Amino acid sequence: MVINARKKDVIWNYLGIFFNLGSNVIFLPVMIHYVSPDMVGLWYVFVSIGAIVQLFDMGFNPTISHSVTYAWSGASDLKKDGVVFTEAHSGPNYQLLGGVLKACRYLYLRISLAAAVVMLILGTLYIHHIASSYLSIENYTAWFTYILAVFTNLYIGYYAVYLSGIGDISRKNRASIYSKALFMIFGIVGMILGGGLLSLSLAYLISGFALRFLCKKYLISYHGFNRLNRKGNEGKYTVKYVIGTMWHNAWRDGLVTITAYLTGQATVLISGAYLTLYETGIYSVSMQIINVLLGVAGGMFSAYVPALQSCYVTKNIDKARELYQRAIGCFYFISISGVIGFLLIGVPIIQLIRHDFVIDRPDFALLAFSMLLMNRHRWAACLISTWNTLPYTFAFILFGVLSVLGTYIGLAFFHLGIIGLIGIPLIIESLYNNWKWVVVVNRFYHISEFETVKFGYSEIMRQVRLRIKKQF
Repeated sequence: MVINARKKDVIWNYLGIFFNLGSNVIFLPVMIHYVSPDMVGLWYVFVSIGAIVQLFDMGFNPTISHSVTYAWSGASDLKKDGVVFTEAHSGPNYQLLGGVLKACRYLYLRISLAAAVVMLILGTLYIHHIASSYLSIENYTAWFTYILAVFTNLYIGYYAVYLSGIGDISRKNRASIYSKALFMIFGIVGMILGGGLLSLSLAYLISGFALRFLCKKYLISYHGFNRLNRKGNEGKYTVKYVIGTMWHNAWRDGLVTITAYLTGQATVLISGAYLTLYETGIYSVSMQIINVLLGVAGGMFSAYVPALQSCYVTKNIDKARELYQRAIGCFYFISISGVIGFLLIGVPIIQLIRHDFVIDRPDFALLAFSMLLMNRHRWAACLISTWNTLPYTFAFILFGVLSVLGTYIGLAFFHLGIIGLIGIPLIIESLYNNWKWVVVVNRFYHISEFETVKFGYSEIMRQVRLRIKKQF
């Protein structure tokens, strides 16, 4: 069965992203107002440690999504490298889908337990080391609640992955919107009532349960989830067979995910060790804002990923090229516009909300440029991974490690501060990754980056003209 990029999938994906943007527009000012800058920094240390243990899935998350897409597109089997090409009219392979589902349950229980133990021991020691003077019974309780929330979200996260894999982007994003709304409601009310970090941890726990409940409900109601449970006990697609096949690329994807962490969230931990919690809070909030802007910009691409993968499996390269150019062109246009808009409007608003929470515009612009380039080459790598081949693994690992080492040396020995925190990873990644994988994809589709940007801009203008025409 061909997975198409349906209009409602793109719309719901953008609704999810814009809701995330809107929630942060509300949530961040409330947090900045009701939580001290030091505690904001500590919260983002919590989040960064939580992001470390998300790496424990060792790449199974994207590999499972790809495997589900292959099975839904009619692939007769999984391959360790490459794909089993199918015809456009092939129906879903329900037996394979069921086997993947059963493997998910087996894997993620063990992964989430290991992650919780590491957070409980090593995470607690790190937090005590960097913020012992800020820790109280309340903050310790917030930390242990956060560990429980991470365990829950990691264990049941494959439900959302499964929805994405079968191309049901609209319902996956509905579930995300509803769960995010619960996080906002409980988090904001809790902070206003003086709950501090504990209210944020509880809100995160509640939203995780909501996401799991809704995704499972959609799978049962619309996609015969119970039938997949039965199919998972039939045929050759046993847990051992499915995990053994996926592991070939999963460990490589896992290492790539680790390097993505090293070039992203790890900088928050380095900042926490060598800068003040106040500076860590400013840096973390800036990263959060930029991630939201880039998430909006990449919304079309993320909605198109199942369709792009299905196009590859069914050998429809022309359609894949069109979707890719449209998504990447829009990514550039929206991300650059969003960053400029925040520099002009958002920074003064934050200054009004809290005068001692100062975001430096040049630092913010440099960080945005660095993260834009990083997101661009990761989107290219994401597309390459849908071909079930990962040629970028070694380069991602090497330059990720070099970025962390370079940042550590810059802060620990040369006291470069925030400029080193931002500039060193930018320089190192630009030596190779920031251009190499974009070139690989563009050569595959026989296009240039300029043509892609031009196509995306033309597509945006065409859609704007159509909307204006409908109004008049």
